[in-house]
Amino acid sequence: MIALASRPTTRNESTAYVFFRVFGARESRKAAARYLRTVMRDFFFLQFSVKFGFKKIPIVSVDHPLDAAVPFTPEKVSVYLDFIAFWIRPIGYIWKRFGRAAGVKYAAEFLGIVDQCYRDAARVYRFRMTTTNRPKYHKGKFLTIHLFDPHYLCVPSLHVIIVTLAYTFYRRAFAELGMGKDEADALNAELHDGAVEITETVLYIKQHSVNCIPAALYAMTNITPKEVNPTVVEEFISCLFKEAPTVEPPSAAKIREYISDIYERLFLEGCHDADWITPIQRLLNAYSLEGFVK
Repeated sequence: MIALASRPTTRNESTAYVFFRVFGARESRKAAARYLRTVMRDFFFLQFSVKFGFKKIPIVSVDHPLDAAVPFTPEKVSVYLDFIAFWIRPIGYIWKRFGRAAGVKYAAEFLGIVDQCYRDAARVYRFRMTTTNRPKYHKGKFLTIHLFDPHYLCVPSLHVIIVTLAYTFYRRAFAELGMGKDEADALNAELHDGAVEITETVLYIKQHSVNCIPAALYAMTNITPKEVNPTVVEEFISCLFKEAPTVEPPSAAKIREYISDIYERLFLEGCHDADWITPIQRLLNAYSLEGFVK
């Protein structure tokens, strides 16, 4: 275990450290292996099987006029690509701070939930794949994005799903571990603000539309309803683009209002459906009429 020497942060944790620790413990290794299989099957193989014509799934455009209010900002790509390290680093912090048993426990639990997130999102993707009009910008890290992401899995946004899971999951974990208030408050604020920032980047680098965000938040109210409820979601939405110098305040307010309205619509409709993905399917059917289907 480690002693606190300065303001607590997860930013200094090594993802390589976590990788070796996770794969060195049987329980977390099994969870990690299941998660990696799911990512390969339900993210990479699923998209590329459609791209190369092995599967036939309609692809729907989900662009929205409000997307234009957020300027393409390629320099934010590093923040966008940090979303995996974002949820890995807190595992390293827990491992060092509370010991191996706690590290294994929360690593295995998180990996189990994130595995479910990918599988549940894939249920939507197998119904309709979704895309947006992203710029033909292939410089630097964008080349990697365009090579490995055919850009067919927009609704719901896995980026938003995962960062929402991360900041709410670790908030619960820190409480269960009996972490002191000052330490927990500092870490929770860091993870919350990081989740907001990464969510904003999906629009800044044009990987998603405003339509992709509420579907992801709605998904999380069904996957982890104890941690993510409408109150938590509305607080999170209220922080989006709150201090964004390149987005005009009236436009930022409209984006927040739109995301909140679509989330509320999905949530209320879902209360009356046997399967929580049904409202998302209806939303995508509406876009297939207004947009285009390949």
